[in-house]
Amino acid sequence: MIVSDTESHKSELPATISKDTKECRSVLSDGIVIKGDWQSRGVVHFGGEITGDLIVDVLIITATGKVEGNVHAKSVVVEGYLKGEIEANDVHLSSNASVIGRIETETLKVDAGAQVECEVTAKDKAPLFIRTK
Repeated sequence: MIVSDTESHKSELPATISKDTKECRSVLSDGIVIKGDWQSRGVVHFGGEITGDLIVDVLIITATGKVEGNVHAKSVVVEGYLKGEIEANDVHLSSNASVIGRIETETLKVDAGAQVECEVTAKDKAPLFIRTK
């Protein structure tokens, strides 16, 4: 299911995320730089920069966040920049998001204003190409 929305709902977590996952939070603020892969449980608010792959339960790339690599998660919210592949059950691209690459997901929500240049694949379905600016 692909949804486009004109309203912005910053950092909203999907209802399908378990209570235990919501309670385990990590915050990586602006100024943190990671070179290499990173893995974490729970909800990760990422506002720094990473060049490498992320494996997390729930990833929120904040407005200051910059990810160059692949993301594997149950849920991803992008408010900043991502160049790479996203594989998740739920993906939400906020109005300030800038995403280049590929997305494979069951549900995709794109807010008006998001900059998206991706191949989008609905799990178990044929690829859909999206280009907006």
